Amino acid sequence: MIRPDTERIAMEAALASRINAAWATLWPEVVGRIQSGDLLKGSDLAALHDYLVSCGRFDLTASDVQAVLLPHDWAASVLGHPQSASRAIRQLQEIGLLDLVKKGRKGSASLFAVMPLPPEEPDPPP
Repeated sequence: MIRPDTERIAMEAALASRINAAWATLWPEVVGRIQSGDLLKGSDLAALHDYLVSCGRFDLTASDVQAVLLPHDWAASVLGHPQSASRAIRQLQEIGLLDLVKKGRKGSASLFAVMPLPPEEPDPPP
């Protein structure tokens, strides 16, 4: 299940975009692939940790983050064309639904963090 803040971004983007936007066709399929970051394994889990560190989000662990592995071939099969898949994935990043964590190599999926990340917890009062 996606967080309400993520759903809000998707709804606002849908209202502002063209009717036949590639991202809008791909997004419902992506939602079904979203998982908790702690379900990632090996290099994907390490990449997510490195991503959180690079964002300065030392307060988050993998279980706090929603992630999705998106194989380009899968996206192309959903949309019917490889160029449409590239465009849709780029659009999902531009509107703020996904942020690239690790680019997939040929034949493997790219890893994305589902945005926005959980809000930072305020420091406890002294």
